[in-house]
Amino acid sequence: MRVMIVDDEKLALRQFEIETEDLPGVEIAAACSDPAEALKYLRENPVEAAFLDIEMPGMNGLVLAEKMREIRPDLVIIFITGYEQYAYDALKVKADYYMTKPYDRKDIEEVLERARLLARRQNKRVYFRTFGRFDMFVDGRAVYFGNAKAKELLALCVDRRGGIVTIEEAADKLWEDRVYDSRVKNLYRKAVMYIRQILGECGAEEIFYGNRGCCQIDIMKVDCDYYDLLKGNPDAVRSWRVTRTYLQEYSWAEETCAMLEMAEERDMRGEPE
Repeated sequence: MRVMIVDDEKLALRQFEIETEDLPGVEIAAACSDPAEALKYLRENPVEAAFLDIEMPGMNGLVLAEKMREIRPDLVIIFITGYEQYAYDALKVKADYYMTKPYDRKDIEEVLERARLLARRQNKRVYFRTFGRFDMFVDGRAVYFGNAKAKELLALCVDRRGGIVTIEEAADKLWEDRVYDSRVKNLYRKAVMYIRQILGECGAEEIFYGNRGCCQIDIMKVDCDYYDLLKGNPDAVRSWRVTRTYLQEYSWAEETCAMLEMAEERDMRGEPE
């Protein structure tokens, strides 16, 4: 489990590092004394749990927790403080756990074990693979699509990262060689209905919204290698560098693939976006 700690006291950071040293399955991803620095790190790196001091100058831990949840809603948040009166405030920002000072290694082990269980429960059931050919997995199993256009429409929604895909855009991408008429509109509606059917059979219908005029996915309820790459996830970066292809069966995906290649070239040259 990748965890970070934020505390304005250097000694507190060092104590935490000592107490967690050699804990199995625990990696201290970052130890920050500046809340702004912690937010920047969280935007760019995968973290599963954050230990936050509450009393900090400038931005206290309660405000920091709210901002962190905006970046990563599934982040497990644990407050560390010597002030019991903050317990109610911690509950208001939906903290997952609360640990009082002084604490020891055993306290951290107990909290981390509960955090691991919570993180596992928060793992998304649906995973989209976009590097190479497109596939959807539910609970680790690939899902078969008998309707190729329905699968492509779902891939287009994934590419849009939660943005709305209109019926006109879908027709332009999926049925580009056909006149945009009532028959094409009907093909779109059938594709939407098929996606709903497949997701319903998998018990994952909540990830997709579709009606007669537009459709989209809820990116907060799915995992995807493309999304992980944009977050800087090391595993996704390695996967991208091995394949260097994105939704390769769909010509409309070439634009996103080119964008990813350009972003990687800028990173290698150290240039800003």
